[in-house]
Amino acid sequence: MRQVETDSLVIGSGGAGLLAACRAADAGHRVLVLERTPVLGGTTAVSGGMIWVPDSSVMREHGMPDSAEDALRYLELVTEGETERWRLQQYVETAPEVIDYLHAETPVRLFPIDRPDYHSDWPGARDVGRTLDNVPFPTADRPGLLDRIRRGSHFDAVTYDERHRWQIPGRYDHELVARRKAEGVLTVGAALVAALVAACDDCGVAFETGVRARALLVEDGRVVGVRAETAAGPVEYRARAGVVLATGGFEWNERLKQAHLGLSRTRPVSPPWNHGDGLLMATVVGAALGTMSQAWWVPAVSGQGEEYDGVPLSRHLVGERCLPGSIMVNRHGRRFVNEAVNYNDITKAFLAFDPTRHQRPNLPAWLVFDEAFRRRYPIAGAQPGGPVPGWYTSADTPAELARLIGVDEQGLTETLATFNPDAVRGVDTAFGRGGTSHDRYYGDPLREPNPCLAPLVEPPFHAVRVEPGMLGTKGGLVTDARGRVLRHDDTPVPGLYACGNVASTVMGPGYPGSGGTLGPALVGGYVCGTALGKEEQR
Repeated sequence: MRQVETDSLVIGSGGAGLLAACRAADAGHRVLVLERTPVLGGTTAVSGGMIWVPDSSVMREHGMPDSAEDALRYLELVTEGETERWRLQQYVETAPEVIDYLHAETPVRLFPIDRPDYHSDWPGARDVGRTLDNVPFPTADRPGLLDRIRRGSHFDAVTYDERHRWQIPGRYDHELVARRKAEGVLTVGAALVAALVAACDDCGVAFETGVRARALLVEDGRVVGVRAETAAGPVEYRARAGVVLATGGFEWNERLKQAHLGLSRTRPVSPPWNHGDGLLMATVVGAALGTMSQAWWVPAVSGQGEEYDGVPLSRHLVGERCLPGSIMVNRHGRRFVNEAVNYNDITKAFLAFDPTRHQRPNLPAWLVFDEAFRRRYPIAGAQPGGPVPGWYTSADTPAELARLIGVDEQGLTETLATFNPDAVRGVDTAFGRGGTSHDRYYGDPLREPNPCLAPLVEPPFHAVRVEPGMLGTKGGLVTDARGRVLRHDDTPVPGLYACGNVASTVMGPGYPGSGGTLGPALVGGYVCGTALGKEEQR
């Protein structure tokens, strides 16, 4: 069997793995990154690319005050007491350091946006600044880089901040977007990945794609590499200092989802390559697991006929739920949640169980909207004003729509009879939609008095089926303050590190704000790479 030797080995090329590789290379290590797919970037590359970081120098430069004390207070509420305090403290202390490192040592450039924390009315929360967006990244001066980067279907060539500001009809800058595409300028998650890959290139990190790691190599109780599958046959990759697992979650592994989440048929919106490879390899050597029942939940829509990497593409609903003129109902035709709350928490409401009827009444749910809404706003990739897509269900009356989608006719009729007068007044008496700065962020600022509310009155009426989806899973390998993988007795597995969604998240069951997935991933990669760089090269 062919053998390849290096100092530090990183498995996975998402944001966490790339930053770990940069840090190890900073210490003078020869670093090799193995990627299962033909292109680099993993889930990070198809994401919004934002990073949730409190009290950063970037915030201060833009006159946005924050404090570590407020951030810690807020995170303790978000994580519901399920995360050890030292882990929250480490995150609050290290995340700003990561941003300073990225700006000083890599081409990554970030700026704060006016995105409120997901629980904007909680103690310690902030309305602006903790969410950092990526400055568009040009690739033309780095020949070949663009073709190496994974790109997704969920985002156009706009920053996340622009995407929000341009959602109002007439504001979209088509000329700028076309120019960026023609010039190879990347935005959101792809921009972050491209900048990190460029940083890796600059410090001599090597990459191999099309390599699937299958088993850890262990000698004298220490992880010394991996056995992998390649197009040319099996290869042993050996690392003198250690191995970093950055292989992503297990959201595409139906057996693992059934075992740990209790649900198998969810709709991942990540690339279809996250099967829990790193998780499975590490458990063989005794690694402990944590937060395995949690995911980065999102409400998702599928059935549009789109594909990504050969599988049906699902899209997650964000702004559509918050904009005026739509509601979400369950099988009884009733609203069951404030539609404008953050996507992680709203999806938990889908999973509610009714012990009397022995069913999950909110599965599936339906986004219901009228023709005025369809004419004005994009919905799960369908642009406003065009032909009605075949994956919509449409009818002239709410009662007829209810019959077609299989929900209670009286329930939907009564729901609209109650909701519409509230919407005209701008007060949601049932769930308080539009009552916080977070709710209003995705609303229509031209709609008064509540940017999230408008009556559904103009026929035809439309419905789109919505199901539980996920950006990725949260559960994984338990690590210590240095990113080392721990056994069940809290002793480290020598030579083994983990970061990103393969590691148990510091956020526990919660989600602090936009970028709350990538923030911990990058902090984990930074911690792992720093610690690995200090390892003796055996």
